[in-house]
Amino acid sequence: MPIRLRMALVFALALAIAFALGGWLFLSQLSAAMLRSTDSALAARLSQVSHDPEGETTPVTALPPGGPAPGEYIAQVVDASGRVRRVFSHAGQAPLLTAAELSQARRHEVVLTRTIDDQPVRLLAAPLPEQDGWVGIAGLSLATSDSTLQQVTVGLLVGGTAFVILAGIGAYWLARAALTPVERLRREAAALSEDDTGATLRVPGTHDEIAALAGTMNDLLLRLRTALARQRAFVADASHELRTPFAVLHGELELAGRPGRSKEELSAAVASAAEEASRLTRITDDLLLLARGDENKLSLQLERTDVMGLLARSAQRARARAEAAGVTCRVEAAAGLIAIVDAGRIREAVDNLVDNALRFAPPGTEVVIRAEIAAGPLVIEVSDSGPGFPAEFLPHAFERFRRPDQGRARSAGGAGLGLAIVQAIAVAHGGKAVAANRPGGGASVRLELPASPESPS
Repeated sequence: MPIRLRMALVFALALAIAFALGGWLFLSQLSAAMLRSTDSALAARLSQVSHDPEGETTPVTALPPGGPAPGEYIAQVVDASGRVRRVFSHAGQAPLLTAAELSQARRHEVVLTRTIDDQPVRLLAAPLPEQDGWVGIAGLSLATSDSTLQQVTVGLLVGGTAFVILAGIGAYWLARAALTPVERLRREAAALSEDDTGATLRVPGTHDEIAALAGTMNDLLLRLRTALARQRAFVADASHELRTPFAVLHGELELAGRPGRSKEELSAAVASAAEEASRLTRITDDLLLLARGDENKLSLQLERTDVMGLLARSAQRARARAEAAGVTCRVEAAAGLIAIVDAGRIREAVDNLVDNALRFAPPGTEVVIRAEIAAGPLVIEVSDSGPGFPAEFLPHAFERFRRPDQGRARSAGGAGLGLAIVQAIAVAHGGKAVAANRPGGGASVRLELPASPESPS
């Protein structure tokens, strides 16, 4: 069922219920008001009878067929023995009240409604002050009042039904007019395809909720297209990175399978193939780590870790490569600095940063690995004295398969996943990674980890 039809039906139902309650209250108040008016008129009539019991007396006869005429007053005076002594306006020879009701009327005023000859009559009885035990009874037909109430009820039913129907139709057209822009947005969104890279939804100039919805949907489309473009670029880059080692591995195995190869040539081919297999393993492991990071499933084993010892082991690992490049690695950290981190993941991040720094550090310089507690978080920084990051590279430093020179040659370095892995590890710890250029020259990458560091004892 369309929303506009549901809204119209719900509105009409709510309006019908409200109108029914209002009509019931109105009829109740009108009926009560008419009864009060009737009771006041009966009290005046009874007072007149009490002060002039001989006035307008008619012979004691039966009530006319059909009861008193609408608007006609009837009255009786009943003595202490229950016998009708006087009647007014053909009130009849039988008492209008029962013996029990007459007994009550001798003590206090009694008001009740009784059906006489299928006609409702309002009766008011009260003791006569001039005669002990005598009761005066006055009555008035309610036919006129009931007819009035019936006419008002019919009018309310007819008018209310027409009003509810018209209001429901109006609500339907109003809902339709309100939802027309939403339907237009739906049709425009349904017409979009993944090839419409620049298409957006038209934002109405009404500056209302519909315009806000169109703007939000355009923002969502932009984010989806950005994510799709990033995914396509990731697949293309991963394919490019994996194609080279696969091609080399295929070539080496093909050459090794040719007849006439010497033992040395076979050993070299196997060594080259093993190197390419290791490269493939590293790339796939890195991609798996990043995929787990994207899904917030990067597992951590948090433990109390000696940060100084962790950084020293990273420097020791890179010593041979640093000596070959004429670079020294220096660690700056307070002895006994303890932090609650995943030592293996942090070691992996620091090793990646040190490898990057050694790749660009000039001979005769040093790579500094520093750790400190800066206003709460644990900060681990790796800096070098090389050329630094290109200005246009800094905003994209932690994107996957990004290199400072965007080169694709294997001699240019790794696959461009190192900084992305560093960021994934930092985010998994609840922190972040920041890349910058040092004022005096060189690059600096900093890990800021809110890892509940413990001060040295």
